[in-house]
Amino acid sequence: MFNPVAKRPGRGEGGPVGRVGYETGTATDEGEPGLERLAREAGAVAGESRCCLNIPQNSLTIAALLPGNEATDSAIQGVREAMRSTEESAALASHQYFVDCYFSEEKYPEESKVQPPTVVIAIIARNTAHSLPRSKGQLHLNESVKATALPPSSSSCVPPPPPPRRRLSVFSLAATDHNADNSTAMLKEWLTVMQKYYHYVEWRPMEQPISYAGELGPKHWTNTRYEHVMKLKQAALNFARKRWADYILYADTDNILTNPETLNLMIAENKSVIAPMLDSQGAYSNYWCGITPQGYYRRTAEYFPTRRRHRLGCFPVPMVHSTMLLDLRKEGMKKLAFYPPHEEYSWPYDDIIVFAFSCRAAEIQMYLCNKERYGYLNVPAKPLQTLEDDRLNFVHVHLESMIDGPPMHPSRFVHMFPKQRDLMGFDEIFLINLRRRTDRRDRMLFSLNELEVDVKVVDAIDGNALNSSEIKILGVDLLPGYYDPFSGRTLTKGEVGCFLSHYFIWKEMVDVQMDKALIFEDDVRFQANFKRRVLRLMEEVEQVDLDWDIIYFGRKQVNPGKEGDVEKVYNLVHADYSYWTLSYAISLQGAQKLLNAEPLSKMLPVDEFLPIMYDKHPNEDYKSHFPNRNLQAFSASPLLVQPCHYAGDAQWVSDTETSTLWDDDNVRTDWRGSHKTLKGSAPAPEMLSSAYRDEL
Repeated sequence: MFNPVAKRPGRGEGGPVGRVGYETGTATDEGEPGLERLAREAGAVAGESRCCLNIPQNSLTIAALLPGNEATDSAIQGVREAMRSTEESAALASHQYFVDCYFSEEKYPEESKVQPPTVVIAIIARNTAHSLPRSKGQLHLNESVKATALPPSSSSCVPPPPPPRRRLSVFSLAATDHNADNSTAMLKEWLTVMQKYYHYVEWRPMEQPISYAGELGPKHWTNTRYEHVMKLKQAALNFARKRWADYILYADTDNILTNPETLNLMIAENKSVIAPMLDSQGAYSNYWCGITPQGYYRRTAEYFPTRRRHRLGCFPVPMVHSTMLLDLRKEGMKKLAFYPPHEEYSWPYDDIIVFAFSCRAAEIQMYLCNKERYGYLNVPAKPLQTLEDDRLNFVHVHLESMIDGPPMHPSRFVHMFPKQRDLMGFDEIFLINLRRRTDRRDRMLFSLNELEVDVKVVDAIDGNALNSSEIKILGVDLLPGYYDPFSGRTLTKGEVGCFLSHYFIWKEMVDVQMDKALIFEDDVRFQANFKRRVLRLMEEVEQVDLDWDIIYFGRKQVNPGKEGDVEKVYNLVHADYSYWTLSYAISLQGAQKLLNAEPLSKMLPVDEFLPIMYDKHPNEDYKSHFPNRNLQAFSASPLLVQPCHYAGDAQWVSDTETSTLWDDDNVRTDWRGSHKTLKGSAPAPEMLSSAYRDEL
């Protein structure tokens, strides 16, 4: 039974209709059951309500009063019938009762967003002044979890702005203990500025001593050092637990997280212990796929498919290290510890192995994620290596990162000394680049700056922009009978432009009497320790007074087995037939010999012309047009540069292969059918039958 206890609003009153409550009772004053009376009167109420308060006919709702009750169903039916009757609505207009109603057009506030998680970042550094600025610069991007508006990484050298203040704690265990470099000052400089962006920063420097007892060098790991690092990591873990942090991120300061979403992505995986797979030189990374019963590394079939990203996902592994995220919300995480080692621990005394054992003892599975590219890490230096060796290794990691991504942004809050560039003993170093290929120019200039190599940019001749009149004015004509040895096509406009670009550098050398120069094309990938190896090679060449005209630094070998070593000069061979002119050193007499051959009037690709001039080209007809084939050609072995990309790669671009014929703009060409642009050594052209060439 119901007794109406609220008054119906009068005409013209605004707001939601009704908001009337009902009290239950045994019967109304007249003894009539409340629901029956409601059914009798509701029609008039509804009719008046529609007139006075603009109630939509189908918006009256009382179905939730007493679900399943016959009286309720009867009342509802009565309401529906009454709402169809306009005659009864006038008769019941004087009644003071009406039905409680709510309408869809009433606005409700939305639920507020969930706060970002609390993340403690443990920063442990020792002798990493060469990587600290970029490690901290990339950390900006990952600290700004999606709610913040940091711009994505770009090729710009301008570092991103600092993240806004958020619920983030940084626990800085800057292991400046035993530092022989400037790590302490750098990290302090960064923390001084950045502390205002975090809720809490703990700074633990140790100025002295600068080495551990018994260590063989600044990168040597003694048991004392292992123990100290384990204590620092445990202190960071205790700090995070004390502040009820959701996560703790461990990231070595020679690990660079170039993907700004790394932290978000790891959190989204919802794993107790997870690491993003980091790239480096060779096969090294921050995980093991197998571990022996004694705690040593074990080779497995899964490692290389994972490392090369032939299989993608998040995989259970027995070991992750260097950079990893711990989810402290999980129940089992209470049992984890870095120090002291587990009471049953008998494996090698190493901080990463101790933690892997702790996870196993706590029945916590480690995971590795390689779904995307997250960043890079430096290969650990050997005990006897110097800080300079470690710096050069990191420079190479940085150069590799720019092959498929932007540069690693240094933090603008850490002072960096300008690079001291030089010419490595050459009179000039040239970089050939098409002006429209600005991405290549930027990457090469940034890379050479990292290598501290000074360079002069030469705007390449864009063959695709040349017309037939310009080609004739330059005196260019095709070598009679020339065809590409594999595809069968003739010379392309792109190859004409490439040849002219090299030709004008040779001419400049002769005009100004340069003793020696180094030439780069703009699609070069530098090998590790490039500058150091060039300096050593050229020093040995001078010491033995070698008569040389050209020394290849980068090319594609065709017959490596035919190339003999040069006496008294390490890593130098006599060059045989090869493709590409990625990079080479050239002497003044070598440039003069090339110009004397008058190659413009009998042009073929420049990488075919050079082997002719040192008499190693397999085609006798081509060689007959150049009688003075006395160029003294050598090559670095192993090579010092490689192409950035090969034919078929997603980012591969060729302005020589993908072009038009030199004398016919209507005939388009591409790389298909040419072994020159494919990865790996190529068979000599005379080894391919015409039938095989046709199939290509």
